[in-house]
Amino acid sequence: MKTLILSLILVAPSALQADSQPAPNIDQQRITVSGISAGGQMAHQLHIAYPELFSGIGVIAGGPFGCANGSLTTAMARCIGKVDDSLSVTDLAAEIRAAAGEGRVGNVDVLADDPVWLFHGALDKTVAVEVSDALEELYRDFVPVGQITYVNDVQAAHNFPASGTGHACDAIQAPFVGDCDYDAAGELLNHLYPGLKNPDSHSEAALTPVVFPGAAEAGLSETAYLFVPPACTGNEKACAAHIVLHGCAQSTTQVGTEFIEQSGYLRWAAANDIVLAFPQVVSGPTNPLACWDWWGYTGANYRWRDGAQMKLLVDWIQSLAAQEK
Repeated sequence: MKTLILSLILVAPSALQADSQPAPNIDQQRITVSGISAGGQMAHQLHIAYPELFSGIGVIAGGPFGCANGSLTTAMARCIGKVDDSLSVTDLAAEIRAAAGEGRVGNVDVLADDPVWLFHGALDKTVAVEVSDALEELYRDFVPVGQITYVNDVQAAHNFPASGTGHACDAIQAPFVGDCDYDAAGELLNHLYPGLKNPDSHSEAALTPVVFPGAAEAGLSETAYLFVPPACTGNEKACAAHIVLHGCAQSTTQVGTEFIEQSGYLRWAAANDIVLAFPQVVSGPTNPLACWDWWGYTGANYRWRDGAQMKLLVDWIQSLAAQEK
């Protein structure tokens, strides 16, 4: 079913300038997404709203779809450092199914064959563990439990856990990558794409800044970053693609490319010919920390298929996958 649906929607115009990057040859059936904190929330929204496009997901310190219900006040009350009694996973799942019937999200039956990887640091006090628990419970409503991995026993604070890079694992400081002796990027990518080769010291990956037209209209940077392995630029090999969504205060306008370079995604992508895309949020009056929109600062439809950031990201990824090779 995903093949049929995807073939009908890959019609968006290219979001890249023709001379900015060799066109990646992307396997349209192996496009996945991950994110941390607000980026994890956005990754989850994309997965639920566009299940025909994304074949798997990784979320670090994120919560369930609709948790904020369009309100920053609600988000603070039940989706971040605490959880109030109004957070009902049963109600959220019912809302998703109703939205699918109305076309505001995709056909959620398509989620059934997707791998899901979830993480919550045991020392994370910024996002309550009950929020991540609720996310796992919600996914159990749509995905067989055997396809869900939930890691919550690593002694990490609210940061991206890595191995050999970053600051102290129990610290919360820019660029919010903790040296936790735990390779989250490798773990989640191996769950989404089983059988990956371990990277070695010779696995090099160079980022390419690319133009992201229209991004400013949705509070995003008009400069995004791609990593396209050389093997993925010709006609011989169609490569998997993975979109990485940073957390609040973690965009390139705030920490440069440190999060991208220290998180570990590049090593694994270089060793396994995975195309990586790193779109970026910019700070604004209603979003000073450059968070992805998971509570409604871009409008009431922020979490639906026609939400400003949602549609822009999907159009961009579709354009990458649909470019003529």
